[in-house]
Amino acid sequence: WLFYLLLRITKLFLFKKDMKNIILDSNDINNKIRRISFEILEKNYNENELFLIGILPNGKYLSNKISEFSNQFSKKKLNLHFVEIEKKSRSINKITPSLNSKMLKNKVIVIIDDVMNSGGTLMYTIKELLKFKPKKIQIAVLIERYYKNFPLNPDYKGLELSTSEFEHVEVKLDNSPKVLIK
Repeated sequence: WLFYLLLRITKLFLFKKDMKNIILDSNDINNKIRRISFEILEKNYNENELFLIGILPNGKYLSNKISEFSNQFSKKKLNLHFVEIEKKSRSINKITPSLNSKMLKNKVIVIIDDVMNSGGTLMYTIKELLKFKPKKIQIAVLIERYYKNFPLNPDYKGLELSTSEFEHVEVKLDNSPKVLIK
């Protein structure tokens, strides 16, 4: 009996790394996005226009949802743009629709991403957007992890997670959105 118990405990420990733990389900994600939307509107109450810039791929879904929720409660003009990052070269591949200095000069930009891991993706994005001389750049993320390589803190976050750097946070935004830790 004791041998059987030790065997089960060993199996659980050895195979734990293959298990996935659901941190947020679809309903939780919607509630987090709705709250982030309200916070963005409150913090930028005096602004007539905001630029929401989602980092592809998941930032597009989040930006669209934030815009959708915000438009229910505000007549503020929201401009949606999406950034594709080339992580190997640490540069922006493209921004769609394209941006220029006239559009962004003295405007508030909210960069939106799913998970803030090291902060590198956000740093590359900020570096490019600073060329347009915006009034403010704010950061919104669904999940913030505690360890970072760059000194960035999001202005808006859905959930803070204290994880090890060996754990992987996966955000699935398909027909059944969820956030998992592997």
